[in-house]
Amino acid sequence: MKVLGSTEGGLIRVILDGEDTESYVPDDMSNGHRRMIAEWEAAGNDVPAFSLEPAVAQPLTARQLRLGLVANGIAMEQVEVAIAAIEDTQQRAVAFVEWEYAAQFERDHPLIASIGAALGLTAEQVDAMWAEAI
Repeated sequence: MKVLGSTEGGLIRVILDGEDTESYVPDDMSNGHRRMIAEWEAAGNDVPAFSLEPAVAQPLTARQLRLGLVANGIAMEQVEVAIAAIEDTQQRAVAFVEWEYAAQFERDHPLIASIGAALGLTAEQVDAMWAEAI
């Protein structure tokens, strides 16, 4: 495992098992990878600060987005409840159409920010989940 750094949201960005793909480890000692990082830190290493590039992330397919949510313990029903809670009826209807029928999603689309906030996710957490889903 290679430790790249920690985000402001408390996630630790790492490369696991020598693979080229980057992953995010929550700062939660019940997580086995987090315990490995703690051992690495105890050996005198420091986790540097890490910030995500401000560049716009590539779009995700509907499949990638949904699998990314599931991988992070978020059920589709939670997204649907968040959409159903939108007060404005027209905005709610548009959000349901977007969620149900969009072939791909852009990271900077307002629906992504709205659903992320409704699910209690920080922008950093959404960025991390987005990067993992690619």
